[in-house]
Amino acid sequence: MYFNRLWVHFAFLCFISLYGMYLLYKEYNEILIRRIWQIQKLKHRPDQFTIVVREIPLCIEHKARDCCVDHFFSKHYPNTYYSYQMVYNTEDLEESVSQAKSLARKIEDLTESSMAKRRKNKLSLLGLLHQETSKAAFLEEKLQALCHRIHQLQCKDTLQKKELPVAFVTFKSRSGAAAAAHLQHHSHPLLWITELAPEPRDVSWRNMRVSYRVVPLYKLGVLIAASLLTVFFAIPVTAVQGIAKYEKLKQWFPPARAVQLIPGLSSIVTGYLPSAVLKGFIYIVPLTMFAMAKIAGCIARSKEEIKACNMVFYFLVGNVFFWSVLSGSLLDLIGQFISHPKNVPSQLAGAVSAQADFFVTYILTDGLSGFSLELLQPGMLIWDILKSCVHGCQRETSPYLYSLPYFRIIPLVSLSVLIGIVYAVVAPLLLPFLILYFCLGYVVYVNQIRDVYETTYETCGQYWPYIHHYILLAIILMQITMVGLFGLKLKPAASISTIPLILFTWMFNEYCKMRFLPSFHHYTLQDAAENDELDEKCGLLELHYENAINAYCPPGLRPVNFMASESSSTPLVSS
Repeated sequence: MYFNRLWVHFAFLCFISLYGMYLLYKEYNEILIRRIWQIQKLKHRPDQFTIVVREIPLCIEHKARDCCVDHFFSKHYPNTYYSYQMVYNTEDLEESVSQAKSLARKIEDLTESSMAKRRKNKLSLLGLLHQETSKAAFLEEKLQALCHRIHQLQCKDTLQKKELPVAFVTFKSRSGAAAAAHLQHHSHPLLWITELAPEPRDVSWRNMRVSYRVVPLYKLGVLIAASLLTVFFAIPVTAVQGIAKYEKLKQWFPPARAVQLIPGLSSIVTGYLPSAVLKGFIYIVPLTMFAMAKIAGCIARSKEEIKACNMVFYFLVGNVFFWSVLSGSLLDLIGQFISHPKNVPSQLAGAVSAQADFFVTYILTDGLSGFSLELLQPGMLIWDILKSCVHGCQRETSPYLYSLPYFRIIPLVSLSVLIGIVYAVVAPLLLPFLILYFCLGYVVYVNQIRDVYETTYETCGQYWPYIHHYILLAIILMQITMVGLFGLKLKPAASISTIPLILFTWMFNEYCKMRFLPSFHHYTLQDAAENDELDEKCGLLELHYENAINAYCPPGLRPVNFMASESSSTPLVSS
């Protein structure tokens, strides 16, 4: 009778899998419609008229690349080409501008301090005021010299020596830019490489200096580093799971029996402590992965965060899920694996259900501590205190706002989805805790997105294909787990019947890639032409493409104003 009830589990497995795929398809289609609507709403954005051109060959006659860009696109796109903006290696120029801004801020702070003390009419402070005035005059002289150096670095002859084989090319229409971005422009595939430009706020100017030819090496290095981090992180995960198996740990590590001397402590140590320690360990992982993604050669900040999202997600799946499942029963299985190696598959299948209690605690820990830390922002608070201690109580010239850390939030939430889906059939009592987790997370992140974080760039839904992939991976893991469990419960017919379901899920994933994914990676010619027609009717097309070329000016070449002090009637430098 018990074994016959396993067919109920198989029925629920099919229902969850098929209904999940139906919801994924429906959501994919809905987000694609919203993406197209959002692109039309943001039709004034410069990136719709602009492409990035990389690996520009050197003009032999003029020993430069800018003339080569203008000649190439004027010849091949005579009706739609408008202008171009070369990219330069302005690292030293940006450093000088940063120093000049810092000096200007110090001068302004000194001037404000002096004016405030003069208004108090304290004669005893005249000497101190004179010292501050002298210091401000010295800083102004230093600022003038620095600004003179900035003007020299910004001159055309100096910039031409630091020219990079990268340019932003602007077209007179969106359809012209879309067509140029998706064509191969040279018989040599590593010359005149084009793609749609990211929006100006999304450009990673630092990685523009990386040659396109060496980007695969950068990606390979990041992949190796992320893999090593994932492997070595298994050490603390194993230690944490050893704490969870306290009864077996006492046999392997006798000093652990001292925990029993304090009433109730053993319950805390084996229940809440493993999840809290694991959560503390993985708190630093997203920041580490994001730092590695920054050196992978991506020319857009959004691509850096998407790459970090992938690395963090697979790290969490490998360590928090798989390694927790295996190492949670590792102390019990070591002897059995050695004496009865034929039982390894069945023991691994049973290990998944054995860790249901741990993942319930993990979900609760992540919900209570994770969302509390998200609201309190202790990391940003500590960082702000450190900056105040280092720089003093200076007036803030920029708002205290940061972008939403997608690379941290999306993988953690996706891991919770994966745990919930995998255990939906095995241990459905975990689902109420997961529903509570998502309800609390919805309230927290709606508040954070509306009132805390600043929108620094807009991708128009490009994160969704990756979230779709994570959820499908969770469904496939659930199906594979049930194949092992049906075999463990001596139901080979149910195991064999699950295999076509896995193949169907894989085929569904491939269909979604063909049906939806290209529209997320490309700006379609049809949408571009329709937006061009709307702009032509309104007379805004010319205005939009004229504004596009100025939007991609490198940071070191943008106009800046440095004010000497409030007493000065004109800025020290205007460049």
